Amino acid sequence: SRRHGYDIDRRMVIYTSGVVPAVSAIIRALAAPGEGVVVQTPVYNCFFSSIRNNGCVIVDNPLRRVDIGDGMFSYEMDFDDLERKASRPDVRLLLLCNPHNPVGRIWSREELEQVGELCRKYHVTVISDEIHCDLTSPGQEYIPFASVSENCKNTSITCMAPTKAFNLAGLQTAAVAVPNPSLRHKVWR
Repeated sequence: SRRHGYDIDRRMVIYTSGVVPAVSAIIRALAAPGEGVVVQTPVYNCFFSSIRNNGCVIVDNPLRRVDIGDGMFSYEMDFDDLERKASRPDVRLLLLCNPHNPVGRIWSREELEQVGELCRKYHVTVISDEIHCDLTSPGQEYIPFASVSENCKNTSITCMAPTKAFNLAGLQTAAVAVPNPSLRHKVWR
């Protein structure tokens, strides 16, 4: 709450052995084999196996590489393509990487809000992998997806762990925050 502006009620937290196993279990709980899961490539390779291993279909919403001058570039979301993909009747989930791995983008509040609105409009649940939230450059603010709006809070699942920022992968621990009680029950089961 103090560091990132996101109040987490203890009752909304489910503990697990890691973010990757949690993502895989959430996909299994919320999408049937053959249904689509949107990913924003390039992205962490375990996202692909988590989708495929559950019999789901990878729906690619590629990030756009943008020249920002002096030989530098950044990435941005393609919201028109995201809307086309999210509107498909077979798409159930969006696997969001916030901050993004490997491109290093810290999404703005406006970008996250737009993702939330599109996903609400098309009944797509957001699984937000926020394991890299404490690895930011000085002066850059990470914004938890669920903190952006009531809509984002109620249509998302946040996966987090101390393992990246504090080099604690050997502890095999992570947490999943699910504010929506109905969604939390499905994930918990």
